[in-house]
Amino acid sequence: MIFLAALIGFAFGHLVNLVFDRFFTGERLRGPLYECPACRSPIRLTALVPYGTVVLSGGRCPNCGEKLPWRAVILPAGAAGLFALSYVAFDELGAGLLGGFFATVFLTLTLTDLERRLLPNRIVYPSILLAVAFCWAWPDTSWVWILAGGAVAVGIAVLIYLFSLLFGPEAFGMGDVKMIVLIGFVVGFPAVIVAVLMGTIAAGIVAAVLVVTRLRGLRDYVAHGPFLAFGAIVALLASN
Repeated sequence: MIFLAALIGFAFGHLVNLVFDRFFTGERLRGPLYECPACRSPIRLTALVPYGTVVLSGGRCPNCGEKLPWRAVILPAGAAGLFALSYVAFDELGAGLLGGFFATVFLTLTLTDLERRLLPNRIVYPSILLAVAFCWAWPDTSWVWILAGGAVAVGIAVLIYLFSLLFGPEAFGMGDVKMIVLIGFVVGFPAVIVAVLMGTIAAGIVAAVLVVTRLRGLRDYVAHGPFLAFGAIVALLASN
């Protein structure tokens, strides 16, 4: 079963990679799929298989020759690993797949933040709705605690946002606020506190190192999404 979960994750991560650019461009999610953001040529049949283009074309677009982004490798493998870990954490296929799905959502948000400095509404809002819709499906967790996690997350996000204004308008964006709300509805209460605390501490440590080494200034942008995603994944898998 763990192999099945990993295989489903592998395919899901590949699908997310194929629609990745549409999270930003406003294109309809339905339509011709493409791997290469440079030429946007419709994919060939071999590209429907995860890593098909990476293996057969050496990681380059078979149409224009441009190198494919690293996420073409990271997303399928990362999703496979997260689905497998989720199955181990929940010890049942249904909850394991649900956990793997949301863990992959957090992985995708990590990549969008690093690549585009954005946490797209096209990912966050539907994921919040799905988290609410499936709040009953988590084993050993009451839907009340899941909804309470969302409510607590709203309060935490507002407090962090107001505090961050002391360090400049880019210190903590509205995308980070919405991501914390998503985390709350996914992991519930009190796990949301652990997730945000872990993510905030990790972000603070990295930011401090960057400032001390003069790679960043106090008011320079540092992506918080990856750190929040790290805390969310740990809290999601460790709280069950």
